[in-house]
Amino acid sequence: MRGSATTKPTSGQRIGKDRKNAMAFVPAPNQVLVEWRMIRAGQKIENTLHVNMLAEPVISEMTDLAVACWDWWENTLAPLTSVGVLLVSVVVTSLHEADGVQYTYAPDTTTTGEIVGLSLPNEVTLCVSLRSGHRGRSARGRFYVPSLVFDQMLDENNVEAAAVDAFRTALQQLINDVTDLGKQANVVSYRTNNAPRPGGPVYFPYTSAVVVDSIVDSMKSRKPGVGE
Repeated sequence: MRGSATTKPTSGQRIGKDRKNAMAFVPAPNQVLVEWRMIRAGQKIENTLHVNMLAEPVISEMTDLAVACWDWWENTLAPLTSVGVLLVSVVVTSLHEADGVQYTYAPDTTTTGEIVGLSLPNEVTLCVSLRSGHRGRSARGRFYVPSLVFDQMLDENNVEAAAVDAFRTALQQLINDVTDLGKQANVVSYRTNNAPRPGGPVYFPYTSAVVVDSIVDSMKSRKPGVGE
């Protein structure tokens, strides 16, 4: 397939960026990590999502998931995103075992956001909370939108209601799209009470997307010169 590749990832690729004191790889049976890799104003940024494949991940199903996640970004998130954000690739990595396979989908180099206008700084974002119906932080996920533009702002600190609801709806659509593939978007919880879970990671399937408030959030790693 044009723009795609299958590889055996390194340990750093399997668990994301190498960080000091990162814990050793812990298998998450049946799980894959989806990464939307983007560039904004010369800065590499990303969003991630864990997906339960409900069986050991295989390349054919990882390919279907990567294509669906690319299409979701292009068709659903791009209309809410600054034209200055370029989607580079969608990478799906098996977390089933330490040497699990990885699939990269990059069909073109022209897929960008669609909103023309002045953007807020890279690190300014809105957090969409992904809920599983279980209590506690370990049962929730977060998705920080790739960009905000001034036309989406109500005032200096708050995103307007229509934009908030559009982002929430977009993330709910992502959950639904994964479900339609026969898979589950979910939290993979490796720790509880500040310690590794003794029986291995626990999964909490997402059921809804919620925006708790309209106040903007910040991601320092997206600030130019701070991240990659």
